Amino acid sequence: MQHQKEIQVGVCCGTIEPASSSVPRIFSKTLPFTPTHRNVLFALLVLTTCVAFWHPLVQLISLTQQQEHYSHMVLIPGVSLYVLYRDRKTLSSSTEWSPWLGLLLMGAGGACYWVTDAGTGDPDHLSTAMLAFVVMCWGIFLFCFGLVRCLRVSFGLLFLLFLVPLPSHLLDAIIRFLQRSSAEVTAFLFSILGIPVIREGFLFKLSNFTIHIAEACSGIRSTLALVLTSLVAGHFLLHSLWGKISIVALIIPFAIIKNAFRIVGLTLVANYVDPIYITNSALHRNGGIPLFLISLVVLFSLVWLLRRLEIKVGSHFAIDGARIAQAEKLAAGNH
Repeated sequence: MQHQKEIQVGVCCGTIEPASSSVPRIFSKTLPFTPTHRNVLFALLVLTTCVAFWHPLVQLISLTQQQEHYSHMVLIPGVSLYVLYRDRKTLSSSTEWSPWLGLLLMGAGGACYWVTDAGTGDPDHLSTAMLAFVVMCWGIFLFCFGLVRCLRVSFGLLFLLFLVPLPSHLLDAIIRFLQRSSAEVTAFLFSILGIPVIREGFLFKLSNFTIHIAEACSGIRSTLALVLTSLVAGHFLLHSLWGKISIVALIIPFAIIKNAFRIVGLTLVANYVDPIYITNSALHRNGGIPLFLISLVVLFSLVWLLRRLEIKVGSHFAIDGARIAQAEKLAAGNH
């Protein structure tokens, strides 16, 4: 009688810390002083950098208050600090540093800031200055904690890039893409609803009302907020690279569709009830807030589905690996 063996499979997803031995000694060296002194040095370097970049940092704060699509920037440092806080014990006890790589990045950031005239108020100059600030922060962290710890908290460090305002040409290209995409989806929704409409580019002429999908209607603010939220949710709640990429890839078309639904809803109310609903109403000004909350529910539902899929795929891979190992063991026994 042949007995079947039950194979128990567990999926373990966690952070795998790179082995220090895998990092060349030229990049990672033993700390020549105590971790406490290193931590004090790190705090002093960060404080000095913030003082040196005081003017662009003040300009950045003003930019977040003047342009709504940059209002999310005030939350970026908090997310990065939380990532570092989660690994605070590992970081504070680290006995390695990467002085040469750190100095190289700090030098690159300082040189970039030196040649940038950030005082002109030009958004593109501010983008360059803030990129220099982020590179300086990377260099300080690399200098004080080493390449191994830098890789461990890479998400928090890379997330600082969202402190850099988009260059004007790139921002305009994104807005135009969202504007065109929202117009196409809006036209599709009108057609499936059977609403008679005459379209001329971004103009939609209904029986009693005409709307123009302007750049302000592109939905860039909510799209950026959803993309950032999907990145954070993917990092903390998903474990596979394909899962993290998938949630961002899914949320971008969803943001466009959500914006088109908002445009269609406001247009129908303005056309059939009262034009004031789209020209001057709380529904137009604040209607995006409940839609954004609904979007968050959809986002975390997608994260939950992807997490279940990760477990399922991981289980299949584990079962296949166990079967292969068992077959190899039997084959070795026969020989």
